[in-house]
Amino acid sequence: MADAERLPMSDAEREVLKVLWDGGPQTVRDVTKQLGERGQEWSRTTVITLLQRLEAKGYVASDKSRFAFVFRAVVSREDEMHARMTDIAGKLCDGDALPLVLAFAERHRFSAKELARFRQMIDQLEQNRGKRGAK
Repeated sequence: MADAERLPMSDAEREVLKVLWDGGPQTVRDVTKQLGERGQEWSRTTVITLLQRLEAKGYVASDKSRFAFVFRAVVSREDEMHARMTDIAGKLCDGDALPLVLAFAERHRFSAKELARFRQMIDQLEQNRGKRGAK
């Protein structure tokens, strides 16, 4: 399912998806336990409902071949961030991502390690652009 076709998720659904992103494929029992450790004291039936909604929306898939269903994220955290940022850029900046990135960068205090990572990423982007231009 393409990002544009996927329905948005609720805050509760996002908390469940974070558990799958952080811990990989899990049973309902495992997800419920992880949520409890994060301060989300939801019943098993609530977690099942949220997982079923995520599956219907295309964020999660389940393996029903065993007694306990195993759920896994089919959308990565990075893909979801990209889709959300693209949506925001479209709504606020006529699709131009640069003002969005600059607005965030100007107001966020980055560590030296994070800044070094940005520099490395920019260098890599420039190298890739150079390679594409040479073809």
